[in-house]
Amino acid sequence: MEPDNEQFKYYDPEPLPLSAIVPEPQPFSPDELLDYPRDQLSEMDSERLALTSPVTLALFLERIDVDDRRAVLRRITIERAAEVLAEMHGEAAAEVLEAMRERRAIRILEDFEPDDAADIMAELDEDDRARLLGKLDLDTARTVKDLLSYEADTAGGAMNPDVDTIRDDMSVDEAIAQIRQLAEEREDMNYLYVVDSGHRLVGVMSLRRLIQAKPQQLIRDVMDDELVGLVGPDDDREKVALTMADCNLPDLPVVDKSGVLLGVITHDDVIDIMQAEATEDIQVMSGAGGDEGIHDPVMYSVRKRMPWLQFNLGTAFIAANTVLLFQEQIGKMPILAGLMPVVAGIGGNCGQQTLSVTIRSLALGEIHDSDTRGIFFKQLMIGVINGLGVGLVASLFVLLFTQDLLLALVLMCATVCNMALGGMTGAAIPLVMRKLKRDPAQCSSIVLTAVTDTGGFFIFLSLGTMFLVGRS
Repeated sequence: MEPDNEQFKYYDPEPLPLSAIVPEPQPFSPDELLDYPRDQLSEMDSERLALTSPVTLALFLERIDVDDRRAVLRRITIERAAEVLAEMHGEAAAEVLEAMRERRAIRILEDFEPDDAADIMAELDEDDRARLLGKLDLDTARTVKDLLSYEADTAGGAMNPDVDTIRDDMSVDEAIAQIRQLAEEREDMNYLYVVDSGHRLVGVMSLRRLIQAKPQQLIRDVMDDELVGLVGPDDDREKVALTMADCNLPDLPVVDKSGVLLGVITHDDVIDIMQAEATEDIQVMSGAGGDEGIHDPVMYSVRKRMPWLQFNLGTAFIAANTVLLFQEQIGKMPILAGLMPVVAGIGGNCGQQTLSVTIRSLALGEIHDSDTRGIFFKQLMIGVINGLGVGLVASLFVLLFTQDLLLALVLMCATVCNMALGGMTGAAIPLVMRKLKRDPAQCSSIVLTAVTDTGGFFIFLSLGTMFLVGRS
């Protein structure tokens, strides 16, 4: 019997889409990158690398050596490589540029935003910096040199000199035409800065207000001339972060003393500043390097930490020498040796609390010179009151186990005195460091520990010698 194919006569199946046969490439995940064989990095899938977030790639590249970083970056475009390097720490990105062929390094530098280029160039050796600056196009080189003239921790060192500006004598129509041209080069625009013929900042204007204005109106008649959030190029970057937080602005204009607009600091730059300042304070409090990372080379971390460890050793010997002054008394009453760490430790913890609060308040701009005396007195009272509470509990425990009332009272008095000392010292260290134009957090924890250990030992052993040793 012949098969009946009549029902299939007009059937024309659609071809399967290519994506159903060959899956679309997917970006690399962080775990995939970390597990990727190091000897195959030069053969990584370029399409997948192009889809992978620059942040993800930057974090991966910082964990591998320079030659491996170069192998990965060769698999992506110049534009993409610039995006990735801009997300890396300046020192790590500089290492890559130093190892690259000069021509490729120059092309990447010219693709950076000027502030990113300056941040990385600042990390280069002086000879490499001069060599690469000499090969950049004149405009880029001049801009980067100007940015490098500012200290890295100032507003000038963080600003981007490429600012969206319009003239105050333009009509609204002329300004809109100029903005259309700028839009081709800008990823986003928050609002526009209005300058006069001398490039002095005279106002700001939102895009919405510009569009709603009448075409023939002059910009000076519709702009907002109330300028807030202005910072100078030499202002400390902590002040920049506080200004943005206080004013709730997405960008901050940087102007010189004459009001000339030099650049702008964007919100993402300020987030980086806040993160850097917070992590730096945590690390320098204990004597680690402010810019040190967990994946830094061993000798780099050793160089950062060793000086403060040696300083800490010196302070430990001072505390030990204090104990040696009372070795005869300790020999007659060994329990003193057992209780010394209690007094020193609780005084140190009290000081650390004050230290943390004081450093935070300084960072937020809450402390002025006239507040110093009041702060010392307040922290003294907090230390005394907390000392009474803690000392009472400690003395009750000692009384319970030793039935020695006088020993319990001596312990309580020493605890109160050392916690008061810790509170005052915790406030004094960052305030004195600020007065000396140093980082308030620098080695503060080490100095505080030295004071409360030495002070706690001396106070407790002195009181013990006077009231306990040799009693009948």
